[in-house]
Amino acid sequence: MRVGCSAAAFLGGGLLLLATAGGAAAQSSCQEHYDSTFAVIQTVVFGRHGCTSTGCHVGPTAAAGLDLSPDVAYNNLVDHPVQSISTDQYPGLARVVPGYKARSLLWLNLAGATLPSQWHAPLRPMPIGFPALTLDELDIVRLWIENGATREGVVPGTSDLVDACLPPPEPLQVEPLPPPPSGAGVQLRAPHQVLPPTSERETCFVSYYDLTGHVPEESLGPNGDTFRYKRVDARQDPLSHHAVVIVYQGATPIESTVWGPFACRGGARDGTSCIPTDLGACGDDGVCASPPVQAVACIGYGPGDASIGVGEKSLFNTMSVAIDGRNGIYEEIPLKGILVWNSHAFNVTDSPAPLDIWINLYAAAKDEQIVPLQRFTDVSAIAKMHVPAFGLEEICQHHILPAGSRVLELSSHVHQRGKRFRIFAGDFACRGGPHNGDPCSPMRSDRSLPLPDPCAGAPCQSSQGLAAPPPGDCNRDLHVSTDELVMSLHIALGSVSRDRCPDADVNQDGEITVDELVMAVDAAIHPGVGNPQASLIYTSLTYSDPLVLTYDPPKLFGAAGSSAAQRTLTYCALYDNGYSNPLTVKRRSQTPTNGSPCKPTNCTAGLVEDACTSNSDCNSTPGTTDGVCDACPVGFGVTTEDEMFVLAGSHVFE
Repeated sequence: MRVGCSAAAFLGGGLLLLATAGGAAAQSSCQEHYDSTFAVIQTVVFGRHGCTSTGCHVGPTAAAGLDLSPDVAYNNLVDHPVQSISTDQYPGLARVVPGYKARSLLWLNLAGATLPSQWHAPLRPMPIGFPALTLDELDIVRLWIENGATREGVVPGTSDLVDACLPPPEPLQVEPLPPPPSGAGVQLRAPHQVLPPTSERETCFVSYYDLTGHVPEESLGPNGDTFRYKRVDARQDPLSHHAVVIVYQGATPIESTVWGPFACRGGARDGTSCIPTDLGACGDDGVCASPPVQAVACIGYGPGDASIGVGEKSLFNTMSVAIDGRNGIYEEIPLKGILVWNSHAFNVTDSPAPLDIWINLYAAAKDEQIVPLQRFTDVSAIAKMHVPAFGLEEICQHHILPAGSRVLELSSHVHQRGKRFRIFAGDFACRGGPHNGDPCSPMRSDRSLPLPDPCAGAPCQSSQGLAAPPPGDCNRDLHVSTDELVMSLHIALGSVSRDRCPDADVNQDGEITVDELVMAVDAAIHPGVGNPQASLIYTSLTYSDPLVLTYDPPKLFGAAGSSAAQRTLTYCALYDNGYSNPLTVKRRSQTPTNGSPCKPTNCTAGLVEDACTSNSDCNSTPGTTDGVCDACPVGFGVTTEDEMFVLAGSHVFE
């Protein structure tokens, strides 16, 4: 099991403290000036932590052949392959992979030292002999990688994390993703877009693809009309809130005028009309595509049946998890067809911003086509939240896994006011009382927060005990016996192989620690219900960088023949609409025109937080005009000023 998340924590008697980009480290002034975010990393991370000191990563004798001297560091990091680590264990690994921190050795090594309980360094945590990076310094590296790892340019939020003056952000452009080697796979490219300054929009458009003759014969499906792939790599300019591409499943042909006039998007022939099935019509630097049309999730777009739905059949989906070639798991698409592109992007700069997306599909050899991947995206409670201005709300929902499935990955999707997303193994619900049967969180450790009791005094419990094997449950019968505790101890001492009890190794790092032994003892003393900590399997604290929890090998929740209750996950999200920081409350004056309706209920100036229906209600004293009635509740919507509540993941059937 591999996990990772960004810096944020609950501290001090339940007080919610958020350590996000643009947070506590913000400075009113600074002493040092830099030209780019990477220049900050060069000095603050590499320089101050000894990476560029003599005998480390400098010159011809640099450790591991990695020279981090200022004039060569970028070229030696970005898209630079790693030779000393197995690609079977870390598919797609490079020193830095733009957009993918979990595939970037630099991130894994640095995070392995700063957050050792969350990230595992493949070789060794870094730096060696110097202090680990602070959370803010590590977050600069994360933001840089996730925003395309550009050589030049400023990633928004990075200047606030350290004492650094940076120029105003300009649109960032990533280096194009190199295509797979010949015979290894294919590359799909999105039609080029340009976003106007300070804008946010969600658009849909289509293009045509034909992989005939471009993929290995052994990667074709049984009938020769599908392509089976084992891994997806993608890269996009860092403007996107989400990007989804699916293969159109409807009956409308690409030649139909319902799609609109086709033209070359991008490249030397930009704007020239084209025939979509002529794949060479726009040259090597453009794509023949329909015009972008504003449509949320492509609902009603084109012939009306091109909706992206929830993205379960997507080739690429930034809101979901991606296949990466492990364990013989593969996906399959038609050899040719129509691609529906859905792009929700925003440009926070004062200049037009380009947006390009590249997607690589790597062919699966015959011996790698063992089991097909099944994605799931649970939107059954996507609009459940209603968070009052300056308030908090936690909501929960159940997701029942299919019988016989093994979970490969779990992740989440909320917007900027979603501050915590947790998943529990079990059908936790109110047992009795007025809300009997309603999903609820079994962990109430943050009761000092002004959250109502969802069960009105009744217990929140799982009807079937723990749906997942607890720590130390060697035979997976959902109970930990004395013999299993002894087995776990022998594994920890090295006298017995870890294979005898894989579930004793909670974080799947190859060893059993004292903490994991304590968890096993606790599971034995408190079997079944009443042990919510053992049921907590996922916690993500950063909406813009949600944790992706990966089980390797895929994990069975509930033994064969188990009931639906034993195969249930309870997922919960906590939303903060200006409670921790009143400046972050949703405001009508800042809500995009395509956002959900925003009817002010509280004051943002004058009598701040007081209820209001007009500005005069907010005036601090009679006769003044300093009041502003602008704060709104937060509910479901498609912009980043609105909210969502989505569980995403994938599983396989073996």
